[in-house]
Amino acid sequence: MYGYRARIGYTSPPAATEVVPYEFYMIVPKGITLVLHTLAIVEMNKEEIDRSYEMSLRAARDLALAGVNLVVLGGVPINLSRGFDNVNALISDTEAKIGVPVTTSITAQIDALQNVGARHIAVGHPFSPQHDQMFLDYIDHYGFERAGTKGADRTAVELGQIPTDTALALGHALKRENPQADTLWLPCPHWAVAEAIDPLEKELGMTVVTALQAIVWHALRRCGVDDRIEGFGRLFREF
Repeated sequence: MYGYRARIGYTSPPAATEVVPYEFYMIVPKGITLVLHTLAIVEMNKEEIDRSYEMSLRAARDLALAGVNLVVLGGVPINLSRGFDNVNALISDTEAKIGVPVTTSITAQIDALQNVGARHIAVGHPFSPQHDQMFLDYIDHYGFERAGTKGADRTAVELGQIPTDTALALGHALKRENPQADTLWLPCPHWAVAEAIDPLEKELGMTVVTALQAIVWHALRRCGVDDRIEGFGRLFREF
């Protein structure tokens, strides 16, 4: 079978998912497959997030029945919709119900940021400025220092249409405005960022962690795949 090394299940928040599978297969070595289950996010409002939380639990069961090695519960707002303190219980309770290892998108991203030694984090995200505070709250809660945030002012339904140079422009602007930043975090795995990771690290002299990069790295390591992968940042080369 194609996934002879690992089959990674992912509950993808957008009802129409495009970028995640594209960039996943750009990164992973041969023998790794993505088993995808989409949820209900179109406008990213509270109703959709709440509905997607419940859907993700049913999706995890379906993915377990399909025989995946690991289930990644996607969508940081979904992961945290019951509060920061609920994440570990969400993981352990779901594991107990489905009998397969489980992790979350926020778990993967914080794991990646901690491993690369992030301290002063600048955040470049694809959404409108009204979402800035959400990402700053994440930084505060997990004990990092704020070093600026900037969005591309796009809606959830526009994510697949964001050009690849948007992440590059955001990264340069954030570093210029926040020279103290040692790490650039590009949350949300549903916009084109994979090809920007290495150029940004080389041009800005800082570490870049993206949502999909972190999810894939974390999932591979959880599945015992320790390949050092070139072309997608320090995270894959060194950790």
